[in-house]
Amino acid sequence: MRIFCIISILFFSLHLTMAQELDCRIQVNTDNIEGTNKDIYTEFGNRLTEFINSQKWTDAIFLNEERINCNFVVTISSVSGDNYSGSLQIQANRPVYNSSYTTTLFNFKDENFNFNYAQADRLEFNENSYDSNLMSVMAFYVNVILGINFDSYSRLGGTKYFEKAEAIAALAQSSEDLGWKAFQSDKNRYALISNYRDERLRKLREVSYEYHRLGLDEMAQSADKGRNKIFENLPYLQEVNREKPFSVALQLFMEAKMNEILDMFRDATSEEKKKVYDVMISILPTQSQKLKELLNS
Repeated sequence: MRIFCIISILFFSLHLTMAQELDCRIQVNTDNIEGTNKDIYTEFGNRLTEFINSQKWTDAIFLNEERINCNFVVTISSVSGDNYSGSLQIQANRPVYNSSYTTTLFNFKDENFNFNYAQADRLEFNENSYDSNLMSVMAFYVNVILGINFDSYSRLGGTKYFEKAEAIAALAQSSEDLGWKAFQSDKNRYALISNYRDERLRKLREVSYEYHRLGLDEMAQSADKGRNKIFENLPYLQEVNREKPFSVALQLFMEAKMNEILDMFRDATSEEKKKVYDVMISILPTQSQKLKELLNS
């Protein structure tokens, strides 16, 4: 009996340390809407947050401190009955091993977010059918975030989740909802997941693993070793850009990492700074002023 109690306590304690994959917060911005009941939007955000955080999205075991921190900001620009339209900002971070530092994994603004919602609606997602644009969009970005996160821990480890996001986009093709159509935009959901599934961008996903797992995660043990690994991989990003110029996935990666890389190489040699600058300016030409700060630091 005593052994059984001890085992039960240990199991219960272990269970308490386990967690769902995401630590997500959803905010609803209604600044552009007048004369509406704001409590409805607060409830809407809370219900979506609870749905995403309570859902089991993977078969992996996450400790509480390993949960993926992410933020969704729904900005509503117009309302007609139960029909809403606006935009959705998605941002996700990843902890760096043996440090209190977190690094940005994904930061994207979806400009075409329209959905139907009533307070009595049940929030459910069926991966085998397209029932709700709201839930399909949420599940789509959850799987994109998971794909990017798992890629950062193991080489091409996020493939399963990119495939799930691709399947969601495929089911949505028959709908009239914005953001899903093939070739309608080079920055919509279809274009985004097509990038992550494109074999020509395989190297970007491999660089993400090297950058995070063999670079940032090593810096607590050896800053030079981690920084050198990142430096070695930067030229591969130029190769990706030549293969598929200005792809949305590459742009998002570089924009997310720009300030981090600039800080990392601020004390590097002039030659190293020049190489870093050449790589980054070829991919982010509109950031020339910001990138020149590296050369002058």
